Amino acid sequence: MPWKCPQCNGETDLGFNICWTCRAPRPGTQPGSEFPTNDLLVSTTPSLHTHNIDRYVGPVFGETIYGANMMRDFLAALTDITGGRSHQYESVLARGRSTAIAEMARQAKSLGGNAIVGMQMDYSSLGNSMLMICCSGTAVFATPKQSVDEPTQSSTP
Repeated sequence: MPWKCPQCNGETDLGFNICWTCRAPRPGTQPGSEFPTNDLLVSTTPSLHTHNIDRYVGPVFGETIYGANMMRDFLAALTDITGGRSHQYESVLARGRSTAIAEMARQAKSLGGNAIVGMQMDYSSLGNSMLMICCSGTAVFATPKQSVDEPTQSSTP
């Protein structure tokens, strides 16, 4: 179910913290909580509820590899013994995910896209403490759907 933007009355799918129409932050979200995608829409679905896909630009990818240092390994081992969440690894994972998505978005923009559909994430470990994060999607050029309430511009008087 989409949420309605209080600034422009546009609709945006849940899971997005910025309005697809006017780029205003979603009420109740923290500033900067959205992915740094250079003003591109990024969706895991093959279509966009509020936009028409006019042109498929092509596949785009983002990859990053992060190493966890010895101190993180030590603290994570303690967490493993005592139980609970490993905030050290969670922060590396979050930073890596944002980096991979931002890289994919830059690639889409350089190809002429303004949105990415069908995004997928993949996580792998390399060696003892390396984390590889890859994402892929399809760059598209999309235009906002016109609301039923909006008047259409006519070329005849």
